Amino acid sequence: MKKILALLAFVVLALASEAQAKADKLIALQVQAFNKAIFIVKDTAVLSQLLATEVTYGHSNGKLETRTEMLKGVMDDTKVYSDVKTEVGTIVFSGKTVAVRHVLSAMQKDTDGKVSLLKLQVLQVWVKEKKAWKLLARQAVKLVA
Repeated sequence: MKKILALLAFVVLALASEAQAKADKLIALQVQAFNKAIFIVKDTAVLSQLLATEVTYGHSNGKLETRTEMLKGVMDDTKVYSDVKTEVGTIVFSGKTVAVRHVLSAMQKDTDGKVSLLKLQVLQVWVKEKKAWKLLARQAVKLVA
């Protein structure tokens, strides 16, 4: 009987672990899609689908934006980004909320032609609305290159 219970516990833990890995992967893909929509394709349609209505968006310079301001800012940004990379660090689930820490790095070309490295530590908070994950909050800080 003990062997059966131990085997059953192992199977349950294995299934839970697999489900957690799938959830982590889904969130990591959301983070990457979000960063791509901002820094590579500047796609406000995709961003609109990923953003919660009451999102608060914090830039590395301390500027805070609402959803409307953030979407306008993406379209108005004249910088060109290349070699955009997202390195997801930690993903922590708590019910219908998930906190994701990641490092975003890219080469940034300003309107004057100056090229520099952009490297940010980012915290994103996602909430599950119906069956979709939506970004509720984002805050970035610059990392020393």
